[in-house]
Amino acid sequence: MDTPTRRLPRIAQAAIVIAIGTLGGAKLPEIEHFDEIILGGGKGGKSLALALAPAGHRVALVERKFIGGSCINVACIPTKTMVASAKLVDQAKHAGDFGVALSPAGPSLKSIIERKRRVVAGMVDTHKNLFANTPNLTFIAGEGAFTSANEIAVNLADGSTRHLSGDRIFINTGSRTAIPQVKGLSEIPYLTSTSIMELEELPEHLVIVGGGYIALEFSQIFRRLGSKVTVLLRGDRFLPREDEDIAALVKQVLEEDGIEFRANAKIDSVANKTPQSISISLGDGQGDLLCSHLLLAIGRTSNTENIGLEKVGIEIDAHANIKVNEYLETNVPNVWALGDCNGGPLFTHVSWDDYRIARDRILHDIKRSTTNRLVPYTLFIDPELGRVGLTETEARKRGLDILVAKLPANKIPRAMTSGEPKGLLKAVVDRNSKQILGCSLFCHSAGEVMSVVQMAMLGKLTYADVRDTVFTHPTMAESLNLLFATI
Repeated sequence: MDTPTRRLPRIAQAAIVIAIGTLGGAKLPEIEHFDEIILGGGKGGKSLALALAPAGHRVALVERKFIGGSCINVACIPTKTMVASAKLVDQAKHAGDFGVALSPAGPSLKSIIERKRRVVAGMVDTHKNLFANTPNLTFIAGEGAFTSANEIAVNLADGSTRHLSGDRIFINTGSRTAIPQVKGLSEIPYLTSTSIMELEELPEHLVIVGGGYIALEFSQIFRRLGSKVTVLLRGDRFLPREDEDIAALVKQVLEEDGIEFRANAKIDSVANKTPQSISISLGDGQGDLLCSHLLLAIGRTSNTENIGLEKVGIEIDAHANIKVNEYLETNVPNVWALGDCNGGPLFTHVSWDDYRIARDRILHDIKRSTTNRLVPYTLFIDPELGRVGLTETEARKRGLDILVAKLPANKIPRAMTSGEPKGLLKAVVDRNSKQILGCSLFCHSAGEVMSVVQMAMLGKLTYADVRDTVFTHPTMAESLNLLFATI
């Protein structure tokens, strides 16, 4: 059946096309079409782009700030370079324990920050080359926001706008430091986990608000570099998600480094006491605390504002996280959310697995989900704390019949030869099936050893299988023979 346009003479048809292509005398924006648009270039987003484009999909990757994502720019990678520098400083201080005489000049925060910048710059350059040389991939630096369920407008630095449409859209906008509502906070030069890594002069007295992973890593870094460090905890439990014996030992080790902890610290207000000092007024009769620098590390919040979610009806929860189902799909068809912006857990390796779920769905028609995935994590203090699966406390709350294995780190030959005797290893086992339910390892190279246990759990090995495995001697992996022999 002919449309009315087709029945018109060609001149009339052309007039209609011209009219449709203008609005109020202005030409409508050109819309570039892609198979996939990825809003945000963090771990999940960039990995998905670099998988889909070589497979023949036309992909647009939109990033407003950090090429390669926050992990390599302001999070995991730069913090771990500083952890390594702080550890070297500590080892130099204890060189005599190893029979080595050293006369170090002392740490230079400026040099440590310069090294951090070199590491980050190298990884950013690698990503720039990848984005530029991957066929079918268009990288766009700009601020992207939804204009409809399948369209994104990207505001560029030069003031122009690119209009994109996509068959599928993936949101990967990440998270940022949560800023508490405290009287006077907007009037002082507080630090975040990003800005503290740009300091070139060592804080005389660093106060850290928060007792999570970010707070503890920075507390040990700056204490080892020479700052006085005070950590303000909101509650009376240190690391409340860990078993009390593990948490207590972590706290003890950090206190031995000279870090001060204050429990139940409620901040009423802050103010500049002098141009070089900050006064923190604490409630409940705790008085005032003076410091040179204040770091906020109470948690993170999703970057979900100003990207047009409300225009297309994409649902968010009370904490501004994008709501997704187990397949990472939002309530709007063909729109997904990956990584921190969907509420987490807020780990780069979780964002990486989100990418794999999306990749397998699109390229291989495999419907993987987030249900029951085994997510490990590591606290990169020294020694490390690595955990996967259930703690003893969690297992007992579930009413499980369990066996508990414990081993002091000073019983491990490799820990002693490395001069790393501090810590405790702990595992929880189902009494009937003999399956490993979880482990908490606070010891030298805990993150690596914990990964061995994780693989055993995924492979459904019993604790006896791990206990009787022949590991190389002396290694930290060998500690698992000793740990499970305690059952």
